Amino acid sequence: MGRGVVLAGFLAVAMLACLGGAAATEYVVGDSRGWTASPNITVGYYDEWAANKTFMGGDTLKFVWNGTHNVAFVTKEEYDNCTKVISVFQGGVAFSYTLPADANGPYYFISTVDSDCENGQKLAINVISLTPAESPYSSASSITAGALSVLVLVSSGIMAVFMN
Repeated sequence: MGRGVVLAGFLAVAMLACLGGAAATEYVVGDSRGWTASPNITVGYYDEWAANKTFMGGDTLKFVWNGTHNVAFVTKEEYDNCTKVISVFQGGVAFSYTLPADANGPYYFISTVDSDCENGQKLAINVISLTPAESPYSSASSITAGALSVLVLVSSGIMAVFMN
C-alpha cells in the first residue's frame, strides 16, 4: 500500500508538469550595453543582438539607458525612415514593454532623440505567437490533453496493480 501512495504522488507531479506552460522571458535590450546610441554601438548592433533570440507573446523587453534616451513603438515605415513620432516612452532610466500574449509578427522600436535612430538605435524583432495555429492535425492543447489522458490511463493501471 505504501508504494502505491508514493507512486500516485509521483504520477500526480508528472501530470502537473505536463500541464505547465512556457514561462515568459525578460530581455534587457542590448544586454550590458543597454539601449544606447553611437559611439557605444554601431549601425546594426540591435539587429545582431536580436538575431539569436526567440521572442514570444508574454515576453518583456526592458530598455535600460543612461542620459537622455527614449524609446518609441513604431510601424515598419517609421522604423525604416527613423520618423520622429509623438508617442514615446521617456524619463527615468528604464522602460519595460510586455508583448501581448497573442503577439505575432514584427515589432519595431526606435529612439527619437537627435539622430540616434539613424546611427543605429533601433530594434526590429519577430514575435512568435504562444497561441497555436488551429489545425486538426497540430495543436499544442490537443497534444497536452492526449499526453495527460495517457498518463491518467497508465497511472490507473499501475495503481490497480499495486492496490491488488
